[in-house]
Amino acid sequence: MTIPMELRPKIEAELKARAEKNGLSLIQYVQRILEHHVPGQELESAMIAQESAKGFQDWTESFPNRRTTPLSDEALSREAFYQTDAE
Repeated sequence: MTIPMELRPKIEAELKARAEKNGLSLIQYVQRILEHHVPGQELESAMIAQESAKGFQDWTESFPNRRTTPLSDEALSREAFYQTDAE
């Protein structure tokens, strides 16, 4: 179904910016918003979330040396963050 609609320029600009941030066209972004607000669409929304999570995981695994040693508790302590060279 096609629904012609007129948006105020400010709303259109905001939706376009959000769509681009999510890598979607304006139409795709508005479709997802509408589908998300239709009762009974929870399963579809969950599938979109799973696809996003999978995409993020694939992206992180594309980096070299992704298996690194975690930092120690000492390295992450408040004192370590504020340590000066004079010490």
